[in-house]
Amino acid sequence: MLKFISKALSFSLLGAVLAIIVFLLYVTFQSNKHPEKVPSFFGYSPLTVLTNSMHPYIKAGDMVFIKKVEPLEVKVNDVITFKETPTKKLITHRVVKIVNKHGKRGFVTKGDNNNVKDSRIVSENQLVGDLAFKIPKAGLIAKFVSGPIGFILLILIPFAGYICLEVYDRLSKGLKSDHAEAEVKG
Repeated sequence: MLKFISKALSFSLLGAVLAIIVFLLYVTFQSNKHPEKVPSFFGYSPLTVLTNSMHPYIKAGDMVFIKKVEPLEVKVNDVITFKETPTKKLITHRVVKIVNKHGKRGFVTKGDNNNVKDSRIVSENQLVGDLAFKIPKAGLIAKFVSGPIGFILLILIPFAGYICLEVYDRLSKGLKSDHAEAEVKG
């Protein structure tokens, strides 16, 4: 029974490590291939929050997952992510008012921790998506894992350890069966 639990945990760990590797490689590949687009995975874009402008609801280091939505779906009080012009940096703030700007929908936004509203109205074409969910402090982990030291410590070393354990397990089974055959013949 203990051996079965050990194998199940081993396969679970391998599955989790492989899923993380695939996720990181996919997002990295997507962001390198299309730097102007926000990488997405099954329709969700993971982003790390860099500032405390939305504190206490969202803190620096949290990871937010943004789901693409149509501008008509956005309501007052929704938290949206948009591309600021002209810098093209991504900002996640709360919608405090919806306006019509030149016949198109626009959003007045404000960070929860900011004293004033954002100076520019967010247009429909700047909208990246709506906040689907957040994971506290996961952005710090993602940033660490995506760096070279984190990748080595959290991905390569456990994966290499798993491979070594599997090789050892298979070799020891082979030696045991050889030893058992020698006893039967002898």
